[in-house]
Amino acid sequence: MKRRYRNIAKWSFLVVVILVWEFSHVPQYLLPKPTSIVREMISQWKIVIDHSVYTVVEALLGLVIGLLLGVGLAVLMDLFRVIRDVIYPVLIVSQAIPIVAVAPLVVIWFGLEIGTKIGIVAFVTLFPVALNTLEGFRTIDPDALDLFKVMKASKLQMYRYLIVPHTLPYVFSGLKISATYAVVSAVIGEWLGAEKGLGIYMIRAMNTFRADRLFVSVIVVVILSVLIFKLVDFLSRKLTPWFEERRLLT
Repeated sequence: MKRRYRNIAKWSFLVVVILVWEFSHVPQYLLPKPTSIVREMISQWKIVIDHSVYTVVEALLGLVIGLLLGVGLAVLMDLFRVIRDVIYPVLIVSQAIPIVAVAPLVVIWFGLEIGTKIGIVAFVTLFPVALNTLEGFRTIDPDALDLFKVMKASKLQMYRYLIVPHTLPYVFSGLKISATYAVVSAVIGEWLGAEKGLGIYMIRAMNTFRADRLFVSVIVVVILSVLIFKLVDFLSRKLTPWFEERRLLT
């Protein structure tokens, strides 16, 4: 019952905000009304979808590469202490640098092709995956490891029955965080130069003072980010059912 009231309160608040926004007297060029944004979204839907496809491809490819690099780095850091001592501080420092500051350098080095945008997304998304995967390796029960060694299990058996099942939920936890960054990173890459993409659509809208189209692009970026997050969450629930059951029990 309390949850029902919370949902009613949440949606009521949202409706009130939209109504106040719609009937406010702020000039349209500063804050377009919700109905104007919806009208612009409907009239521009073909163009927006065309740009969105480009951005989604960059975001998904970058996310996959970031996943592979992140897991690979975590495995290397777990296997070799020397590599962890060298790579870990570099990862921390690299994430302390704003992507907006690094992206222009990446464009100068690698050009304006789609690969540059994919590289920017991969650079941003690999960090959460690498750290969470490494945390998964660190939290494996040492008694379970000793048991597998006593039973003379091979490395392959240890990975198959203990290490991978334990670490996989951590990988997906990192991937969920990365999924929320992927579309935004692709858009930032497009701001610096591209032929298509939501970043280019936003720049054109800004140059023509079309605030309604800027709102349209922001809404689409949010929707795409949520969809990619939901996709990763769906895969997580399907591929790690034992973790979901344990979470529900707790």
